[in-house]
Amino acid sequence: MSSEPIQNAIVQWAAATPKVRRVWMFGNRSDGEPKGDIDVALELQPVADSEETFAVWMANCDKWQTQLQARTGRSVDLEWFDPDGGSAHPPQPDEAKILVYERAI
Repeated sequence: MSSEPIQNAIVQWAAATPKVRRVWMFGNRSDGEPKGDIDVALELQPVADSEETFAVWMANCDKWQTQLQARTGRSVDLEWFDPDGGSAHPPQPDEAKILVYERAI
């Protein structure tokens, strides 16, 4: 599956997942033909504080990873991106990354 159908599958999934605010593909697979796994970072819709957002992430991350793998047909490395700095492994500024989805507010 080329990059465009993979991105489309991710966008459709994100649009159907209300807790997701933004989605990035990052690492060396964000350009051209993805090979192997897909690196994806999610920013969640804000809740009262980052601890509650983290709880939403922990409650859903495995399910979301499984759903994305089913839709893309690839292994997905899923990361949580916290714009407030709580992310365990956020995409680094020098990594190739592309925003593939942003929910209209």
